[in-house]
Amino acid sequence: MGCCSGRCTLAFICGMQLISILERQIFDFLGYQWAPILTNFVHIITVILGLFGTVQFRPRYVTGYAVWLVLWVTWNIFIICFYLEVGDLSKLVGFIYACYVVKLISEEEDSFDFIGGFDSYGYQGPQKTSHLQLQPMYM
Repeated sequence: MGCCSGRCTLAFICGMQLISILERQIFDFLGYQWAPILTNFVHIITVILGLFGTVQFRPRYVTGYAVWLVLWVTWNIFIICFYLEVGDLSKLVGFIYACYVVKLISEEEDSFDFIGGFDSYGYQGPQKTSHLQLQPMYM
């Protein structure tokens, strides 16, 4: 294999990510927000697993690392936009919870069954049934 194979490059990138995330973790510990600290911790673990998968030829670990990177980039874009107040994200959070509450309320209203209430088709009068003779199964 060559000196700059894909495995060597990925191992180098993982190493650089570990260095940069450890620096970021130090600065996040100075603040009072726990979500960045926890996601940084998960990122550290995932990068270590990605590095292990690269060195030990474990494609599942590398695939998990790749999927995590998509989530990691999305999280970082959200954090950047949140701190720069792009698109009123502090009000987007309220909008999301408002939609969730409306969904919960509408599900509760739909699940309630009015007995003889507004739905004229819902109430079925007494049915005439033939009487069955009940007999014991075991004697």
